[in-house]
Amino acid sequence: MKKTLMIGLAALATLAGAQEMSLADASGKIGEAAGDPAVMSATVAQLSADDQVAYLAKVNEAIANMPGSPEEKAAAYLNANKAALRSAKPGNLAKLLAEVFATVPPEVLTVINESFANDLFNRASNPGLSDADFVSLVQSTMKTITARNASSDNAAVRDTFAALMFLRASNGSPADLAETLVGDLPADAQAVAKNEWIPAAMGIGQEQSYEPMLGAADAGEAVSPELIVRISGPQRTEALLSDLASVRTPVYDAVRVAAEYEGLTGSINIGSPDVLPRTTDPTVPWYPGIRRGESTGYDWQRL
Repeated sequence: MKKTLMIGLAALATLAGAQEMSLADASGKIGEAAGDPAVMSATVAQLSADDQVAYLAKVNEAIANMPGSPEEKAAAYLNANKAALRSAKPGNLAKLLAEVFATVPPEVLTVINESFANDLFNRASNPGLSDADFVSLVQSTMKTITARNASSDNAAVRDTFAALMFLRASNGSPADLAETLVGDLPADAQAVAKNEWIPAAMGIGQEQSYEPMLGAADAGEAVSPELIVRISGPQRTEALLSDLASVRTPVYDAVRVAAEYEGLTGSINIGSPDVLPRTTDPTVPWYPGIRRGESTGYDWQRL
């Protein structure tokens, strides 16, 4: 193993063992974190699980109060919220995802749901996941999201945006996922989500449009996803779907954190050919969700 990798892992082990940062101390970095995903990621990684959720809400509030065009603010939301999810404590990802859909403005959730579906929760990143396990995982996460949104404004619209994210992430399988997710929405949202919002947002039999949802929420105009991605910079794809149900190993966490800093300092070469490749196949020995000595049979129900 090359010296660069050993130095990198040693540094990350120090980070992993460092004392958690208090929410009060982290709050002093809110302004910086709102505009810099590297700061956001590093700060969230040092917080307790509960404080991670509280901090994300504070950062989203700060972005809402920032000057700038709607497109610039949408790009800030996208970068900051992705950074927060990538730094989630084991078992905390569903709660952080719920906070995203509860605190990001509806007009920005148009971009969030599409970007997250493609870059973070795409089912293609977990090819061995059965339809039944995927549906179980999605329903469990949606339960967390709808519970959080119960106290939010425009809860029905926010819940439907989350459902849209998972519909897009499913890549069309299972075919009846939309019906399943609609059935899990609050009763007063089911009919409009099924008959108006989802068909329009997915472009089913019509031109794709978020206007029915945004009109119901009295929200601002939808921002262009293509423009937001250009403003926010290159979007790194990462497989987080399994993290909704898994407890990650310390080595896996170290590699994930290193990826956040790669290119910022040039001191950790996580792309070295000596590093075992990350995989989404839970049957192989180097799959990061398996601890040494454990079976490779994966329990997708764990949160």
